[in-house]
Amino acid sequence: MSRGTVSPIVTPAALEIVIDENKYWIGRWDFTRPTDKFLETYTEEILDIFDALRITINQEKSLKLDADLCHKYLIKLAEWGRIAYQAFFGEDRPNKILTSRLNENVAPTFVSEVTPFPWEVLFEGSEEDYEQGNPEKFWGLRYTPARILNPEKDIADYVLEQAQPSDMLFCLHHRLLHAHKKERPEIERLVRLTAKDRFTLLGTACNLTNGRSGDPLGDDLLKYLYKASHNMLHFACHCKESKLGDKLLISFIQDEEITENGLVLELETYKFLLRQGKFLCQPLVFLNACQSAGGADELRRTFNLPKVFIQHGAAAVIATACPVPDMFAAAFAKVFYEFFLRGMVVEDEITGEVVVKIMTIGEALQATRWYFLKEFNNPLGLAYGVYSPASYQLAQSIAYPSS
Repeated sequence: MSRGTVSPIVTPAALEIVIDENKYWIGRWDFTRPTDKFLETYTEEILDIFDALRITINQEKSLKLDADLCHKYLIKLAEWGRIAYQAFFGEDRPNKILTSRLNENVAPTFVSEVTPFPWEVLFEGSEEDYEQGNPEKFWGLRYTPARILNPEKDIADYVLEQAQPSDMLFCLHHRLLHAHKKERPEIERLVRLTAKDRFTLLGTACNLTNGRSGDPLGDDLLKYLYKASHNMLHFACHCKESKLGDKLLISFIQDEEITENGLVLELETYKFLLRQGKFLCQPLVFLNACQSAGGADELRRTFNLPKVFIQHGAAAVIATACPVPDMFAAAFAKVFYEFFLRGMVVEDEITGEVVVKIMTIGEALQATRWYFLKEFNNPLGLAYGVYSPASYQLAQSIAYPSS
């Protein structure tokens, strides 16, 4: 393939859906919203379906699902996605407003710190669409939905471009086999597009010691992250609940070696409150960890990881709504970065010229969800969401290599 030109960027506009404790707004119109009790019920039902998917993937030890089984999962997700859509937007006026304003160049953006929900599963189709499990009617496959968890921060105040060259810090847990056997090397290859691009594995290559015993601590990790030059932070690790919020469990890699009894650092959400600061390079943060988007209860709603990363200067955050199998997480992240960092090669409909389409973070996630649904009959990509404006993208044009 010859070198292609870069296609013009059409940045999706955000259609803000602002939600508070009693109402929600679409533009200047306000409507009564479902209660938290109903939304928590819908959320739990959807998470149960995702959990069944997780178990199936682990049992089959394969990304690919049987087509009939995939169809059954889509129908189950469509059932609760349609119930949620009808509860929110089923009235005549909000439905008409959405129908008139939503298209492929508009990103529905939920602005709320009180309403956790897997919006990607919203299903706006008819009864016939629901009965067929029509994937094109899920919002996560039809649009590029996003969340703003910090309503005090306007969308216009977010950094919407990632400066080049790429500089990724890769954090993993040593017991996640696919994270260090596949996820790490494949993502490193994608990041290192030019000689200027950098990829660092969290470990002795980082200046991360407490100055007393020489052993790295969770506190020192946060100090390091605030000052470091990385514009991407990727976490392929475990996420656990604690009394003071969520925490990421990350291995400190000694001299590029991964051992069975590796030193594990704990990055806890409360430490962001303890150690105030801002990320120097406003990174893209990918939390490819178990249930990194937080839960529906009050404690995790307050201390969830995407929110604290944004509060302390992250430009964009991707997180999962539920535990994701190591195998799927590694494959999903690789495909996402391929779309986000390298773009999509397409043919111009008029000229026939091969061009590279630069993708926003929302478009890259949407394309990755579709990739796994089409190639592997696997809808688990709907569990991934973006917790910042969907229009975040690379600042420079992509040089597509000739072949």
